[in-house]
Amino acid sequence: MRKTTLLMTTAALAAALVVATAAACASGRGATVAAQPSTAADQNQKGVTPASFVRVEGADLSARLEAAARRARADNAQKPYWTAYSFDVRPGVAVDPDGGEFHGSMNGFGGIYVFSGTNSAGMTVETRNLGVFLLRSPSSNAITRMEVYNLDRTREYSGYQVYFTGRASNDESLNFLRGIAEGASAPSANREGMLNERATLAIALHDDPRVADLLKNFVRTSQNRAVRSSSVYWLGAIGGETQFLAGIVSNTNEDRELRKHAAHAIGESRDRAALTALQTLYDKTSEREIRQSIVHAAAENEDRDTAFAFVLRAARSDSDREVRKSAVHALGEFGERAVDELSRIYSNDADMDVRRTAVHALSEVESPRAEAKLAEIARDQSAPSDLRVVALHQLGERDTDAAAADLIKIYDADRAQPVRAAVLHSLSEMKSQRAEDKLFEVARSGEDTGMRTVALHM
Repeated sequence: MRKTTLLMTTAALAAALVVATAAACASGRGATVAAQPSTAADQNQKGVTPASFVRVEGADLSARLEAAARRARADNAQKPYWTAYSFDVRPGVAVDPDGGEFHGSMNGFGGIYVFSGTNSAGMTVETRNLGVFLLRSPSSNAITRMEVYNLDRTREYSGYQVYFTGRASNDESLNFLRGIAEGASAPSANREGMLNERATLAIALHDDPRVADLLKNFVRTSQNRAVRSSSVYWLGAIGGETQFLAGIVSNTNEDRELRKHAAHAIGESRDRAALTALQTLYDKTSEREIRQSIVHAAAENEDRDTAFAFVLRAARSDSDREVRKSAVHALGEFGERAVDELSRIYSNDADMDVRRTAVHALSEVESPRAEAKLAEIARDQSAPSDLRVVALHQLGERDTDAAAADLIKIYDADRAQPVRAAVLHSLSEMKSQRAEDKLFEVARSGEDTGMRTVALHM
């Protein structure tokens, strides 16, 4: 499972995933697919819609999937083919959305990306009309690949025929997917074990009260680490499972990565007891990596005031330098409210690495006060030169006119060559005309030949 927090348009997201997946809005419950009977030859693979799927009938999901295999044989299928069905989708999530701007987080599960957030109008992004698509071998009918697709989108389906079995009941779908999730890790079109992981995701996407118990059973019994990790994430997203997740975090016999994932899931949860649970876990464990994960998990919680107080406490007073660094880094995620505290930590912490982390955290805060503090650090000739260089680099990354002006003033006032070289490097990273003019000036007529050489190479 991979998470990214993002604000993206469709084009940017497609580039990030290297697929035609986009951040989007599709609010409201999608209509049940109402495909008309057709033949395989009717399908136009350049932009297929559900209306042109081959519709397969049967008494239940199992019978319809068997009928689809018979139909594929009757059509003399020589290439792989899809069997697909739709299901009841939980609210508040989007898979394979279509178009627009997206504000929120993106989590990857075996290459399928799930979005949680809002569109530019502040409305929750949802895709309520999803289908489970199973790519099958024409010779054996074995499943070689699984996808979850948005049925409201037009797509090519890799040029393969789609045999659509209608909407499955939750009972049928969950039992079918459970068999795949719990099955042996067979090779797929992607990597071994991916079918299990994707089946777990498909289960989690169902709007059904039985999902949490299924996921907890996977955590207890599965030998597939990706299945267990995905299950833990979704138990946090579904909510109401803080005690179960806390038990994983505190279990020293459990896989460490899973414990860290469980801490993250608690932080992402909307349970009122989430931060209290994380605080208790933080106080009771002495393991560095687990404490770091707990701090980062707390920083993700939507109760921003309580989360800030928790992370600030760790940043100020944890006896472990690495945990303090993690907490200081996390403070940068709280924006403007963290500027004063980060400034104090920079001034007061005796550890150079913690102070360096405070400078990096300040650079994450998009505010004039944070930028002014970075400039103050960069100008301070009594500060260690490596901290000044970090601040100079971060000013260059901001690429504002004010930052360019500060950098030029520092270059003109300071004689230390490492500092002046860092200023020139930061100016070279900026798009400002003022920064470019300063580089040309130094390269053309600077009194310091060493700095002229540096500027010429920028």
